[in-house]
Amino acid sequence: MAEVSSEGPGLTDCYSLGRDYAAATRLNGQYYMWKETLGFDVHPDIPTAPSETPDQPPIQIADVACGTAIWLRCVAQNLHHARLDGFDISLAQCPPLQWLPQNIRSLREWDLYQEPPMELRGRYDVVHARLLFVVVRDGDPRPVIRNMMMLLKPGGYLQWDELDVAHSFILKVKEDVPTIKMEETLQMLSQAGRWVAKLAEAMEQCGLVDARISSFVEKTELAKAFFDINLTKDMETSETKLRGTADGEALQRSVKLMHAESEKGAVICTPKVVCIARASEQSLQRVGNGPNPVAE
Repeated sequence: MAEVSSEGPGLTDCYSLGRDYAAATRLNGQYYMWKETLGFDVHPDIPTAPSETPDQPPIQIADVACGTAIWLRCVAQNLHHARLDGFDISLAQCPPLQWLPQNIRSLREWDLYQEPPMELRGRYDVVHARLLFVVVRDGDPRPVIRNMMMLLKPGGYLQWDELDVAHSFILKVKEDVPTIKMEETLQMLSQAGRWVAKLAEAMEQCGLVDARISSFVEKTELAKAFFDINLTKDMETSETKLRGTADGEALQRSVKLMHAESEKGAVICTPKVVCIARASEQSLQRVGNGPNPVAE
């Protein structure tokens, strides 16, 4: 049954960006650029084919931190046989469930730093998440991984798509293009999110198996568009989390200076990574799912 639900009060929202119409527009446009860069929504090594026998249940897919539900909508359209659910700490950016494909069954509020409700544990063949960079605490993704693992069936896959911020680089149309502010920013970025490159290792530490990570660099023709999206994101941060602070004002100045440099033919590019891993019976027992997970 289709539903939109909340897990009740007490959700702790640590999201540092906006949730208005401008932020939703940014997320929707960003999705299509990611799709062109990766060439897929669900990693091709993850099995998503329809069941070969009528007695097998349809594939179950969850999208964690679903945002505007744009990834869910596109996957639902391409995998008509799948059943999908979306989760986020806030559903403010999602369209009404009635407007989405019918095989999207529910949109639910869930804080991914809390264990999922019992009725959701062991339900999914695929759990997907993208761009959790701004919510991972203390550089340690393992608490988030463990909670997402609880959603998986034995043999199910976790897919996490992320920005490899620490390996960002400057792309110039000519070597003599001035990039003073971008170079200063790049120094700061090189120290951020070093955990991303070790995401496969973190997944295996949590008990998942066959973990592997792939890196993707955007096409040159998309580099300016991605950079503009990132400037928009930084401006959002200055007007939400950092609103009225000296740091917020400094970030706004930085955005303006980097935009001016970009007009001369330079951008900061940030590689994208996709990490996938599989849940075994033993790994799910480690997070408390037990030997007989829920299935529909």
